[in-house]
Amino acid sequence: METGHDILFFWVARMIMMGMHLTGEIPFHTVYLHGLIRDKEGRKMSKTLGNVIDPLTVIEEYGTDALRFTLATGTTPGPDLNLSLE
Repeated sequence: METGHDILFFWVARMIMMGMHLTGEIPFHTVYLHGLIRDKEGRKMSKTLGNVIDPLTVIEEYGTDALRFTLATGTTPGPDLNLSLE
C-alpha cells in the first residue's frame, strides 16, 4: 500500500484491523509513505481551505513536463513539498 503519512493511523491501521477481523489475514504487509503537497505557508492543500492548485491550469501555463518534473523531483519519499505558482 502507498499513502501519505497524515492518514497512517486513521485509515491504514483501521484497514489492517478490519481486514484481520473479517478475513483473519493481514490485507497488506508493506506500507510506503510519501510526503504531502502543501501550500506556500506549509498548510496541507485542501478544497475546503481553497488553497489547491488546479493541475490543468499549471499544464496550460507551464506544460505537462514541467509539472511532472516538479512533482517527481520535489517529492522524494518522506518530506513534504511546499508548492506555489508565485
